[in-house]
Amino acid sequence: MPVSQGGHDAAALHLSLEPGPHAPAEARAAIADFSEAHGLDTDTLAGLLLLVSEVVTNAVVHPEPQPSADISISASVVDAMVRVEITDQGAGFIPHGRDPERIDGGYGLYLLDQAAARWGVEHRGGTTVWFEVRARAG
Repeated sequence: MPVSQGGHDAAALHLSLEPGPHAPAEARAAIADFSEAHGLDTDTLAGLLLLVSEVVTNAVVHPEPQPSADISISASVVDAMVRVEITDQGAGFIPHGRDPERIDGGYGLYLLDQAAARWGVEHRGGTTVWFEVRARAG
């Protein structure tokens, strides 16, 4: 369940989630509400849902945070782009290409490469994976 949730106002979404199996679904629901409030089309929403789900799942599965370390999500629409930032308290990683021999996962960063206009990883009080997609009105 969301720990705290900023308003789904016209400016931005701010959400803090407890890491766990429900975090990706809670993040998708918040992004869906955010997208509806901004009048984004279904293709934009579908891309956002996929990327948010992948990155939040990675934030739950991969880092070694303290048990009470929340995952934070922010989203905003600026200059016809939706920017999403997902931060966990893990030690971070260095992005690299997907190993084509691997069949059991590793698609999250590949999907970011394919679906986001831009994306990156920052280390600032945890690890933040951010991405931007074009905001198309519905």
